[in-house]
Amino acid sequence: MQQATPHPIERWTPPSGRSAQLQPAGRSWDVVRVPFSMGIGKRTLELLGDATGAVIENPFDRVLCWLIPPGSAAGWAMAELPSIEVWGATAYIEVPPADFRGGPGVRWLVPPHDRHLTAPAALLAALQTATREALGPREEAQR
Repeated sequence: MQQATPHPIERWTPPSGRSAQLQPAGRSWDVVRVPFSMGIGKRTLELLGDATGAVIENPFDRVLCWLIPPGSAAGWAMAELPSIEVWGATAYIEVPPADFRGGPGVRWLVPPHDRHLTAPAALLAALQTATREALGPREEAQR
Protein backbone atom coordinates (compact mmCIF):
# COMPACT_ATOMS: atom_id res chain seq x y z
CA MET A 1 0.00 0.00 0.00
CA GLN A 2 1.44 3.40 -1.00
CA GLN A 3 1.54 6.23 1.47
CA ALA A 4 0.09 9.57 0.49
CA THR A 5 2.62 12.27 -0.28
CA PRO A 6 2.17 15.22 2.09
CA HIS A 7 2.73 17.64 -0.78
CA PRO A 8 1.69 16.44 -4.23
CA ILE A 9 4.54 17.00 -6.69
CA GLU A 10 3.56 18.73 -9.90
CA ARG A 11 5.14 17.52 -13.13
CA TRP A 12 7.98 19.82 -14.17
CA THR A 13 10.38 20.43 -17.02
CA PRO A 14 13.06 23.12 -17.16
CA PRO A 15 12.33 26.19 -19.27
CA SER A 16 13.12 26.24 -22.95
CA GLY A 17 14.62 29.11 -24.85
CA ARG A 18 17.82 31.04 -24.36
CA SER A 19 17.42 32.72 -20.99
CA ALA A 20 16.67 31.79 -17.40
CA GLN A 21 13.14 32.19 -16.05
CA LEU A 22 11.77 32.78 -12.57
CA GLN A 23 9.91 29.67 -11.45
CA PRO A 24 8.00 28.99 -8.22
CA ALA A 25 9.39 26.66 -5.60
CA GLY A 26 7.09 24.47 -3.52
CA ARG A 27 5.17 22.88 -6.38
CA SER A 28 7.50 20.49 -8.19
CA TRP A 29 10.47 21.03 -5.92
CA ASP A 30 11.91 23.00 -3.04
CA VAL A 31 15.36 24.53 -3.37
CA VAL A 32 18.31 23.94 -1.08
CA ARG A 33 20.71 26.88 -1.46
CA VAL A 34 24.30 26.09 -0.48
CA PRO A 35 26.98 28.81 -0.45
CA PHE A 36 30.21 28.67 -2.43
CA SER A 37 32.01 29.98 0.65
CA MET A 38 34.18 27.60 2.63
CA GLY A 39 33.78 24.97 -0.10
CA ILE A 40 30.58 23.54 1.37
CA GLY A 41 28.73 23.46 -1.96
CA LYS A 42 31.59 21.90 -3.90
CA ARG A 43 32.24 19.32 -1.17
CA THR A 44 28.53 18.45 -1.01
CA LEU A 45 28.57 17.80 -4.75
CA GLU A 46 31.66 15.59 -4.40
CA LEU A 47 30.10 13.61 -1.55
CA LEU A 48 26.87 13.03 -3.48
CA GLY A 49 28.64 11.90 -6.65
CA ASP A 50 26.21 10.07 -8.94
CA ALA A 51 23.45 10.38 -6.32
CA THR A 52 23.01 14.07 -7.09
CA GLY A 53 20.09 15.31 -9.08
CA ALA A 54 20.28 18.53 -11.06
CA VAL A 55 22.28 21.43 -9.58
CA ILE A 56 21.88 25.09 -10.51
CA GLU A 57 24.90 27.36 -10.14
CA ASN A 58 24.03 30.98 -9.37
CA PRO A 59 27.25 33.03 -9.55
CA PHE A 60 25.44 36.26 -8.62
CA ASP A 61 24.18 34.93 -5.27
CA ARG A 62 27.28 32.67 -4.98
CA VAL A 63 25.22 29.54 -4.30
CA LEU A 64 24.62 26.06 -5.66
CA CYS A 65 20.97 25.00 -5.68
CA TRP A 66 19.70 21.45 -5.33
CA LEU A 67 16.07 20.55 -6.04
CA ILE A 68 14.28 18.24 -3.59
CA PRO A 69 10.65 17.12 -3.27
CA PRO A 70 8.41 19.83 -1.77
CA GLY A 71 8.27 19.76 2.02
CA SER A 72 10.91 17.05 2.35
CA ALA A 73 13.31 19.23 4.38
CA ALA A 74 10.68 20.14 6.98
CA GLY A 75 12.37 18.09 9.70
CA TRP A 76 15.94 19.17 9.01
CA ALA A 77 17.84 20.75 11.92
CA MET A 78 18.86 23.92 10.11
CA ALA A 79 20.84 25.21 13.11
CA GLU A 80 23.38 22.51 12.23
CA LEU A 81 23.62 23.87 8.68
CA PRO A 82 24.55 27.57 8.96
CA SER A 83 24.34 29.56 5.72
CA ILE A 84 22.25 26.85 4.04
CA GLU A 85 18.69 27.80 3.17
CA VAL A 86 15.65 25.82 2.04
CA TRP A 87 13.24 27.79 -0.12
CA GLY A 88 9.71 26.50 -0.58
CA ALA A 89 6.26 27.69 -1.57
CA THR A 90 6.84 31.41 -1.00
CA ALA A 91 9.96 31.64 -3.18
CA TYR A 92 10.83 31.98 -6.83
CA ILE A 93 14.22 31.06 -8.25
CA GLU A 94 15.93 31.70 -11.52
CA VAL A 95 16.04 28.47 -13.55
CA PRO A 96 18.18 28.20 -16.69
CA PRO A 97 17.07 26.44 -19.88
CA ALA A 98 17.65 22.67 -19.79
CA ASP A 99 20.93 22.67 -21.72
CA PHE A 100 22.40 25.96 -20.51
CA ARG A 101 25.76 25.16 -18.92
CA GLY A 102 28.10 27.91 -20.04
CA GLY A 103 28.35 31.63 -20.31
CA PRO A 104 27.55 34.28 -17.78
CA GLY A 105 24.62 34.04 -15.44
CA VAL A 106 22.63 31.26 -13.83
CA ARG A 107 23.48 27.87 -15.33
CA TRP A 108 23.24 24.14 -14.71
CA LEU A 109 26.31 22.72 -12.99
CA VAL A 110 24.61 19.31 -13.26
CA PRO A 111 21.90 19.37 -15.94
CA PRO A 112 18.49 17.77 -15.31
CA HIS A 113 18.71 15.17 -18.08
CA ASP A 114 18.11 11.93 -16.15
CA ARG A 115 16.38 13.44 -13.13
CA HIS A 116 16.10 16.79 -11.46
CA LEU A 117 15.37 15.86 -7.83
CA THR A 118 18.01 14.79 -5.31
CA ALA A 119 17.04 12.35 -2.55
CA PRO A 120 16.61 14.51 0.57
CA ALA A 121 18.28 12.02 2.94
CA ALA A 122 21.37 11.75 0.74
CA LEU A 123 21.60 15.52 0.37
CA LEU A 124 21.20 16.09 4.11
CA ALA A 125 23.95 13.58 4.93
CA ALA A 126 26.30 15.21 2.39
CA LEU A 127 25.49 18.70 3.72
CA GLN A 128 26.13 17.62 7.31
CA THR A 129 29.49 16.09 6.39
CA ALA A 130 30.57 19.05 4.24
CA THR A 131 29.54 21.52 6.95
CA ARG A 132 31.32 19.56 9.67
CA GLU A 133 34.50 19.38 7.55
CA ALA A 134 34.39 23.12 6.81
CA LEU A 135 33.29 24.47 10.18
CA GLY A 136 33.95 21.74 12.71
CA PRO A 137 31.30 19.96 14.78
CA ARG A 138 28.14 22.00 15.40
CA GLU A 139 26.60 22.12 18.85
CA GLU A 140 23.06 20.86 19.05
CA ALA A 141 20.59 23.74 18.88
CA GLN A 142 19.08 24.86 22.19
CA ARG A 143 15.55 23.60 22.65
